[in-house]
Order: sequence, then structure tokens, then C-alpha cells
Amino acid sequence: MFKNTLLLFSLLSCLFPQFNDVQISYERNERLIPDDKIYILEEFNSLVKNYFETTLFSYEHNNLDIPLKIHFIYEKIHFIGEHEFDQILCQMLLTNNSGQYYFSKNIAFPYKKGKSIYHSPSIFNSLSSFFDYYAYLFIGLELDTYDLFLGSSYYQKCLDLYSLSSGSNSSTWNIFKENIEIIKNNEHLRKARYNFYYCIDMMNSDTIQIELMKEHMKDFLNNIKSIHDNFGYEKYTLKFIDIFHIEIADLFKLLSIDEGLDFLIKFDTNNKNTYIEYLK
Repeated sequence: MFKNTLLLFSLLSCLFPQFNDVQISYERNERLIPDDKIYILEEFNSLVKNYFETTLFSYEHNNLDIPLKIHFIYEKIHFIGEHEFDQILCQMLLTNNSGQYYFSKNIAFPYKKGKSIYHSPSIFNSLSSFFDYYAYLFIGLELDTYDLFLGSSYYQKCLDLYSLSSGSNSSTWNIFKENIEIIKNNEHLRKARYNFYYCIDMMNSDTIQIELMKEHMKDFLNNIKSIHDNFGYEKYTLKFIDIFHIEIADLFKLLSIDEGLDFLIKFDTNNKNTYIEYLK
């Protein structure tokens, strides 16, 4: 039994959580959360940081090293006594520093002194399941850049959490369900993101194959055009292109795909001057 325990520990020590460099910042409603209560917020911040950095959310993909920034906007601590509290009300912004930003509002976290967060993916918990949703979301988004539709199983994990959430804050989880279905079902954008990251990775590799990159960027362009034809100016696509418009323009210029720049002048009007410069 002792040997088996050591073996299990050795195996687990070779695995690494999916998130690193988790940075947490916050602001607070100073009227409702005075200075002498800041320690409660800071303890909660440490708890969340530790949860993301030490929890193994995936045994199949344990070397992702996804950076994560979380910004809390703390609105109120619900006290049930002079020194006892049971809930934190807040809003939250999360980003992976790679063009993905998500905002949640009207959050009510159950929290009291000494509380811990435990990862139990098959059991719904209003605290851990909330963070699990975002963990699975960012893992899915990361995996989609490695291979085509590789993140699908993690989007499904998000939907599984929604199914487990019956009886909880339905409005928040209904929004989660809607958002994840949009991401999962927008296959044209998922293809475009994969093609873009494929070319970025090749640019940073020892061997650059121009013709192969050109093939991928043409596929990128065709998928963006398909999104425009079917959905118009779809917000997730516009957000992705806006964040990486310089890199996309660089690739089109390098690969002599002028039609891509011509299309973006009309599709991404906020950055049209950039694309016009690249056409010169």
C-alpha cells in the first residue's frame, strides 16, 4: 500500500496544472468595504490564485502553461454578525493575455472564514464550478490553437457544468451556456484561429515553409469570409481580428495575399488605415 502511494505521488508530481503566472488584482466599493475588511478580499484572492495554479483540470494536457489575469470588482461583503460573513458580491474580468477577455457581473460567491475550494467536476458547487467553467473555457481556447477543434471536449465540460447547475443562479449559467455554444458552434472562427496560430508558430520555428503558410492563411481568409456571408459582422470574429490585426496584416503582406488586406479594409473598418498602409 505504501509503495502504491509513493508511485501515485511520483506520477502526480510529473503532472503540471494548466495555468501559471495567475495574476489577481482588485478594486472595491470603499463605502461598503472599509479598510479594516480588506484582509477578507486578499484572503479570497489568494484562495482563487492557489486554486488555478495547483488544480489539475486536465490529465491529457498538463503542459499548457496558460497565463491568466483576473480582476475583481468587489461590491459588498455580506455579514451575518459583527465578525462573521458568508458571501462576497462582485464582478470579474478574466483574460489569458492572448486576445480572450470575459466579464461576469452580479456574482455572489459563498465565502466564509477558513473556506477552501475543492475541485469536484462531477458535483456542482457554486464556488468551484464557477472557476472550473472558466478553466475549461480557457483550456478549450488554448487547445483550439494547437489542432483543429482540439478544444471541443473542454467546451463540452462547460456545458456539463451547466447541466449540473440546476437550481443555482440560473441567469449566470444561462449566459455561460449561451456563450460557450456560440464559441463551440462557430467552426469558421475556430478554423481561422487555428490557421492563424499555425502560421505564427511556424514563423517562430527553425523551418519556415512559405507555401504551407500561404495555404493556411488562404484558408483563414475563406473562413472569415464565410463568417461575414453567414453572420455579418460577428462580434467574436471582429474582436479576434482587432486584437491581432497587425500580425494578420503582416502575414498577408509576407505571403502576398493582397485580397486578404482588401477584404479586411471593408470588414474591419476600425483598422482599415493599417491595411491600406500594408497594401502600399
